[in-house]
Amino acid sequence: MSKNERESEADFIGRPKRFERIGAVRERNVHDVNGHKFLARFFKQPTFCGHCTDFIWGVGRQGFQCKVCCLAVHKRCFEFVVFPCPGSDKGPETNYRKSHCFKKHTYTSPTFCDQCGTLLYGIFNQGIQCEVCQLNVHRRCEKYVPRLCGVDHTEKRGRIYLKITYERQRLIVIVKEAKNLVPMDPNGLADPYVKLKLTGDNERTRKLKTKVVKASLNPRWNETFLIEVNPEDESRRLMVELWDWDRASRDDFMGALSFGISEVMKRPVDCWFKLLSKEEGEFYSIPCLDGKVNALLNMHRAKYESPNVSKPEENDYRVQSKQDTLRITDFRFLRVLGKGSFAKVFLAEHKNTDDVYAVKVLKKDIVIQEDDIECIMTEKRVLALQQKPPFIVQLHSCFQTMDRLFFVMEFINGGDLMYWIQLVGKFKEPVATFYAAEVAVGLFFLHSHGIVYRDLKLDNVLLDFEGHVKLADFGLCKDGIVGTSTTQTFCGTPDSIAPEIIQRRAYGTSADWWCFGVLIYEMLVGQPPFSGEDEDDLFQSILEVTPSFPRNLSKEALSICRGFLNKEPNSRLGCSPVGFLEIRDHVFFRRINWELIESRAVQPPFKPCVRDNRDTSNFDKAFTDLPTELSPTDKLFIMNLSQTEFVGFSFVNPEFVVEV
Repeated sequence: MSKNERESEADFIGRPKRFERIGAVRERNVHDVNGHKFLARFFKQPTFCGHCTDFIWGVGRQGFQCKVCCLAVHKRCFEFVVFPCPGSDKGPETNYRKSHCFKKHTYTSPTFCDQCGTLLYGIFNQGIQCEVCQLNVHRRCEKYVPRLCGVDHTEKRGRIYLKITYERQRLIVIVKEAKNLVPMDPNGLADPYVKLKLTGDNERTRKLKTKVVKASLNPRWNETFLIEVNPEDESRRLMVELWDWDRASRDDFMGALSFGISEVMKRPVDCWFKLLSKEEGEFYSIPCLDGKVNALLNMHRAKYESPNVSKPEENDYRVQSKQDTLRITDFRFLRVLGKGSFAKVFLAEHKNTDDVYAVKVLKKDIVIQEDDIECIMTEKRVLALQQKPPFIVQLHSCFQTMDRLFFVMEFINGGDLMYWIQLVGKFKEPVATFYAAEVAVGLFFLHSHGIVYRDLKLDNVLLDFEGHVKLADFGLCKDGIVGTSTTQTFCGTPDSIAPEIIQRRAYGTSADWWCFGVLIYEMLVGQPPFSGEDEDDLFQSILEVTPSFPRNLSKEALSICRGFLNKEPNSRLGCSPVGFLEIRDHVFFRRINWELIESRAVQPPFKPCVRDNRDTSNFDKAFTDLPTELSPTDKLFIMNLSQTEFVGFSFVNPEFVVEV
């Protein structure tokens, strides 16, 4: 054998074997949804779904888990996950405002991770919790949590497709289908049907329901209903309820939602909606976010920029001319609407036009003796601002006599929140959320113009005839609070006065956000957060006592109350440089569409009973029964008055419009 043959044989012997037994390979079935890579998985420990928040039960591979971000979901839920996978490569992340604010947290009861669904184990600091939306996750899951703080991406009860239009005084309701409903029967399915009715309506002809679809979590109905709508029905809501039919016992509630009739008349609906709890469904309808999350977040970034802060300019209002001059003899006083520490408010009728107004009357001698001239002029400047949002009372004009000052304003005849709280005890959370949102829009406007309100309370929040909010009484306002400017004046209503005012520290808009927190607390709980036998005890309580919260208060309401009632103004919700955004994005307002709120396009949850534009039945009889007489002034003091202090007070509002 030659040398070359021996070398080639050695090379062949040294090679690995060409043939051997190798098992077949099959790639696991991957379900791609919005960048998530879902794989069927067997969960060795109790796990909860990240989409519907229900327990993932069963044997074998009970559910799916994303192999990138570890999100665990039911097999029936994975296709409805609407947010992109945080672990997928989407380029640089710019949505810092929606990021969660996580802090280490110790849990005193078993708690499960909202991302991977498994138990947060340990004795201390088992996981981390978002300070804003109370999301709970493992520390290892933090980097995979979607930046959706304040946005509810879950669907706890499933979804329903509805098409609702208004034509010829009729609602045309098409109930198409529902998906991913909650299993209600032992077989893991349900027998769903839909009920339709108008709230507060006893007519059986307008209570309708669909057929029952047996044994399905994804039923199809495709049924059309016609509901006659009368003019008095515009303040009502169309209730849509989903029920599970049961032969042997009472039917089980599965979910609900509702639509304001006046809203549907303006904007027809045709999309998927989340099914909500009974309480939320009575007031809300939430469209599903399918394929729109990125667009929604971009809209948030573009729209919610901090408003430019500016001081009211002199050209924001115009001084009264001679032809505009009003006199006290032009009015006929009909009723007393209210009486405060420094003024009395009358319902007055203009003799020439028969229009009615609320006229606030102040005595000049009291104004000067109490050194309130600057307060009165500030109130006039605030009311005279142009292009105000619709949640601030309109000023018609100002005029004066030798002994008195007069503010002529629009008459808001729905009563104030104090009156309604005394009647009903407290508001349901969706009602309080609606009123708080409209009040917040008014405060945003005032703060953007360098104005601190300082007297926000139930008495000063009025309801118009439609049920929308109107802020009134700006006698304690301070203007010129721009940038880092502050003030130190001790003023306000004792029940809602901020701690920094009691401590006589410099303050700015932080005082208003404290009052806003007190207002929300009073609406939800039905009583003030602080109490005392006298003012000293009350102030001591405000400085030292932590308010108690009822156990039935939601975690969202608890979070916002604690945020606003933080005794340290620098840490208070709304007091940071982006406080405007923090409030709008807070989870308490998760159901609020701010664009619709600002345009008064959301139907109020309650419409006051008003007979006509002169009706005073929603005002306290302790005031309306008083005689309509002007209190006497100190004539000797008035005779020695130079009147120069009130130069520039008279004014006519060119933008005044009477709402009908």
